[in-house]
Amino acid sequence: MYSTIFIGIFLGTLLFFVASDKVKTESKPRWLQKMAQKPAFARTIGTLIFMVCWAAVMYLQGLGSGTFAMVGYLMASYSLLILLKPLRSVNTTSLAAVAVAALLLETLIF
Repeated sequence: MYSTIFIGIFLGTLLFFVASDKVKTESKPRWLQKMAQKPAFARTIGTLIFMVCWAAVMYLQGLGSGTFAMVGYLMASYSLLILLKPLRSVNTTSLAAVAVAALLLETLIF
């Protein structure tokens, strides 16, 4: 469950990344460049994803610790994006592989 929440938060982070005017077009992932043409729509979708993930974390952990965890998830997600983007490691294949591996490990371990 937590890996799914973090993947959702990371997708919301990517949407805010492509909506930024300060990010050059060649730095944006190809599969999100159409979304970058409409930054308000990308920010709206990203905000909705954040709200759904926040609600899920609050359901699992409670109001106070869920809010604190969501702030931690957001900081980790933005840090991960800033770390991996210059290395060109953020693409569809790598994100899908990480998502499948995380879900598989989470299912087998927990």
